[in-house]
Amino acid sequence: MPVPYASLDLVPAAPAGGASAPLRDFLVDGRALLHRLDEVDGVDAVSPLAADLPPTVRAEHAERLLLADGTRRVIHSCPDCDDPGCGAVTAVVERSGDDVVWRDLAWQTGPTVDPARDVYPGIGPYRFHGPAYRAVLHRLRAEHPGAPAAGPTGGATPGSRPSAAPAPASPLPLAPPRAA
Repeated sequence: MPVPYASLDLVPAAPAGGASAPLRDFLVDGRALLHRLDEVDGVDAVSPLAADLPPTVRAEHAERLLLADGTRRVIHSCPDCDDPGCGAVTAVVERSGDDVVWRDLAWQTGPTVDPARDVYPGIGPYRFHGPAYRAVLHRLRAEHPGAPAAGPTGGATPGSRPSAAPAPASPLPLAPPRAA
């Protein structure tokens, strides 16, 4: 049975001292992802909300999430570094046709994830409509002009700059538009 579509957008996150760019969280089906993760019962992993500095969605994360190549990718990381060993929320990010699926979301503190210990039960998988997913990640990158831009396949294109496409005013659709 295919995974139903989820909406994806950006929402302001708790500010960290000295942040030069706006901090963002992902809004999945109308709820902040970090809040969803913090409410999971029975998880014996450190919550990303327990740190003195809130986890950060980085422009570099957006670039890697655009790849959707079936590998585990950082969704949120420590605001001081991008090292999963410091603690990061990660997910396997893969393509399903033109769509993108996040599955097996986990709290990762080393080079690998132990599914029995680290995966957030009952969270995901999330299936996003491909064009809407890419639009949200391009918006995130546009907020950080120094981040590398994605090429046609979603990878970095040397020397390219992010586009400043206008952001949609409302959350993205749950499913692709239907033909009339």
